[in-house]
Amino acid sequence: MFVEKTTSELEALTVEQLDAYKAEMKAHQKTELSNEIKGAVETAQKNLESFLGTEIANQIKEKGTQEVKTFKSVVDNFISENAEQIKSIRKAGSGTIELQVDKAVIEVANATLPVAAPALQGVQVAPPSRANFRTAVINSMITTIPTTQASYAYTETLPLSGDFGFVAEKGTKPNIDMKFETRYAAPLKVAAHMVITEEAIQDIPNLQAIAYDFLRQKHDLKKEKGLLLGDGIAPNPKGATVFGRAFSAGPLALKVTAPNFMDVVNACITDIYTTHNFTDEMPYMANLVLVNPNDFFTELVAAKDLNGLPLYPSASLFNQVNIGGVTIMPHEDIVAGKVFVADLSKYNTTDYMGYTVKIGWINDDFIKNQFCIVGESRFHAFVKKLDEQAFIYDTIATIKTAITKA
Repeated sequence: MFVEKTTSELEALTVEQLDAYKAEMKAHQKTELSNEIKGAVETAQKNLESFLGTEIANQIKEKGTQEVKTFKSVVDNFISENAEQIKSIRKAGSGTIELQVDKAVIEVANATLPVAAPALQGVQVAPPSRANFRTAVINSMITTIPTTQASYAYTETLPLSGDFGFVAEKGTKPNIDMKFETRYAAPLKVAAHMVITEEAIQDIPNLQAIAYDFLRQKHDLKKEKGLLLGDGIAPNPKGATVFGRAFSAGPLALKVTAPNFMDVVNACITDIYTTHNFTDEMPYMANLVLVNPNDFFTELVAAKDLNGLPLYPSASLFNQVNIGGVTIMPHEDIVAGKVFVADLSKYNTTDYMGYTVKIGWINDDFIKNQFCIVGESRFHAFVKKLDEQAFIYDTIATIKTAITKA
């Protein structure tokens, strides 16, 4: 057994005794370092014992008497072959040396998950974010009227008969008259509910806020779809496209040589501007054009001048084009090949009962630790009878044909 000597003891040794002492100390240090590394390896090996034991047993069964390299044997050989380098690193206090492990001993594929992860593991590791719904765009362009009346009444004033005339001295002044027409809009409701357990709220980060946001976004999109496309059959609202009439070429018929999409749009704007319910009526001014995204790309984004430059650069940059106060936008709910042109301010809605969120129980929810979240609103949606002239929804190809010069 090696015993370390003091300074005075070393000074009393002869040269031969000192060389023998150094050789003994060197052997001792090598043994000590080897024991330390083997101890660390054995500890790691115990942690992997269940896995490695199965793997090695399978190898022995398949290879018979062939030698099987275990993790321990690889490390033992590595220590023996690199003892001097390990000693130098230890003496220097720093350094690295790489241990190459035979893939037959440990492989990534050998790592298994013997028990399925809990369903909640995913949302705890990566908390959920808000749903990525598209933004409602037309709600802000529609006229919203404040009201507390369940049945919203509106009265339109129209000319009845007669007109002003130029009258000579002592001449009889012509008679002129007007009439009133009162109509009513009944309230509509858009609503949905969601059932959530208390445990889900406790276990999933920010779930309740995400649920509220989910309901509100879906509410706004459903309301927009109703205001744009609703068929008007109770309890559905009548949408702006359903109010939309067919294009009437009138004086524009067969007047345009090789019309393009902007000719179609401007023809619709002109039709809306020049169509009246009675003489001297204030003209309607279209402010919105909606087309299917595919048509928006082919007719606007991909449109180029003779030099190959984009005719409408903002179409690709901002997903819309603004020309003469009219906004042209893509909308997925517009049928491909059709165009919607309108003065959308003439479509009216109310916030009779604004959007609200309520929480409650259904039947035996209380004893099941679950609750119900309801999101809903009530509103009116209508276009005054005279204002229906301000909406056109027709086929692009049909309009082109109607205005194309023969």
